[in-house]
Amino acid sequence: MMMENSNRIHINNLLINKKISDLEMPTSDKIDLAQQFLNNPSYVSDLESFIDYNEKHKQYLYKNFTDEMMMYTFVHKPSHIQEEYNKKEETKKEYIRDLLQFYGMLVSHEEFFKEDVVAFTEGSLLKNLDRRHVRRYQEWLKKEVPLRNGKIGYGIATMARKIVVIKSFLKWLHEVEYIKIPLHTAFLNNEVRMKDRPDRDLSYEEVKALIDYYRNHPFNWGLLTLLATTGLRIQEIAQSRWCDLYYDSGIREYFLRVQGKRDEIRHTLIKKLVFERLQTLRVRKRLSPHLDPTDETPLFTTNRGNAYDFRDLSKYVTNIIKQTHFDFIKYKKGNVTPHWFRHYFAQEAHRSGAPLLFIQNTLGHKKVTTTEIYLKEIMKKENDAAQYIDEKKY
Repeated sequence: MMMENSNRIHINNLLINKKISDLEMPTSDKIDLAQQFLNNPSYVSDLESFIDYNEKHKQYLYKNFTDEMMMYTFVHKPSHIQEEYNKKEETKKEYIRDLLQFYGMLVSHEEFFKEDVVAFTEGSLLKNLDRRHVRRYQEWLKKEVPLRNGKIGYGIATMARKIVVIKSFLKWLHEVEYIKIPLHTAFLNNEVRMKDRPDRDLSYEEVKALIDYYRNHPFNWGLLTLLATTGLRIQEIAQSRWCDLYYDSGIREYFLRVQGKRDEIRHTLIKKLVFERLQTLRVRKRLSPHLDPTDETPLFTTNRGNAYDFRDLSKYVTNIIKQTHFDFIKYKKGNVTPHWFRHYFAQEAHRSGAPLLFIQNTLGHKKVTTTEIYLKEIMKKENDAAQYIDEKKY
């Protein structure tokens, strides 16, 4: 009993038993405080002890939980006995980012909710939500949220990704009976149809021009060549180390061992040309250019010799492409990001005769339909019935 009481006291001392939204501080400070709380994994065992206490005493499992505590539990709760199958840290960060955007809207409009909701119940904003509020949030994402590029409202693909997180959260809240209304059903259909997917097409001439532009810049030269010839995700490149590179004497090719989505290990073929450019970069960085299975230095290092955060490396690639000021860059719809090179790789491999299954496996796609999205335009052109018409007849 003393252990149960001490756990409960500890929970109270964490200040998570009090609504952050009730604290006397600006909304931005409340969001910062909530972010610090949600990103701190040290509270997991405390909340589990709190749940165990309620269960043992035949009480509602989430009795006395605040909205912030429910968000924390949703993000950090394990779903599988094996730790490697639970949410990864990057996934948790993405969940927290989207949940905080949703939570921030609630906190900043608390006075509105108190007027709009008949018989408003103090102590939880989530418990006072109704379907109309969910629909308005979806409209806000589409038409009102200001973006850094000066635009208003998210594109359909980004909005769909965000809503998946919020729907999952609201569905879970209903399943555990924290809220009475199945709010997740209130979202309008926002499925991303094929025609809504943005074009990310780069021609061989465009990619070659970008690579050649940085011929005298070993870092950019090696990075852009690697992207174009492998179709690797920028996150896979950012977390790769020099020891992940090896030579297969049986196949007589270089390979890079990468960890993709769902922790799947792939072995990506590295052309000799690319390997030599990576060696040139290593020499410039005063690192050994020779293969070494014990060398854990990052494949691409910052100026301080550290690994890049993949988001920073992605922004870096986007910026160096902008800085070329090529005319074809100006007329692309949106920024040319590292992900465009995955589309380019798939299309170039297809044009060169690679089977669809080979392309799927190389890109690490779970479903072939995803790979087909990358190839949709080129396949349409190749399958155009006009090619069967004899122009000499006209």
